[in-house]
Amino acid sequence: MSKSLRDQLMGAGLATKQQALKAKTTSKKKKKQAAKSGELTDQEKRRIELEKQKAEQVERDRELNRKLEEERQQKALAAQVRQLIEMNTIPREEGDVGYNFVVDSKVKKIYVSEGMQNKLSRGLFAIGVLSQGDEEEYRVIPATVARKIEEREPAAVVVQSESQSELTEEEQEWYADYEIPDDLMW
Repeated sequence: MSKSLRDQLMGAGLATKQQALKAKTTSKKKKKQAAKSGELTDQEKRRIELEKQKAEQVERDRELNRKLEEERQQKALAAQVRQLIEMNTIPREEGDVGYNFVVDSKVKKIYVSEGMQNKLSRGLFAIGVLSQGDEEEYRVIPATVARKIEEREPAAVVVQSESQSELTEEEQEWYADYEIPDDLMW
């Protein structure tokens, strides 16, 4: 159901209820006179056209403001994600073990220490991505920070193992027969 022009103007805050009632009564009188004379005057036609143009302009302004607000919020979220990753990056300068992971069906590799690799595979650490134009930089971050980042922008966390707990004693006993060689890396 479409609203009348009067309802739209009142909703936009461009007219008060008293102004709308006054316009309605004068409009009814003019319509009766026009009906008697057979047609609307040129002045009334121009007034109606101006009211339509004003309502359309108000709607365009509203849509533009909504888009600008959405862009501002997206930029704020991106800044929050970037700050979280930069502030919580775990240094990996001494890394000599390659850790492979998949991003957009491509295998990527970063070098980490053995302890970091173990924590990455157990889900205690995650890998976040800082994007700068076409370049992407991968950083190791704590899993708790990664969860906060995923709430804001899921694409910013590229690797996070779901298993965050140690094996139970029963699982350790069961897997004891299946030892994984130390040199097995993918």
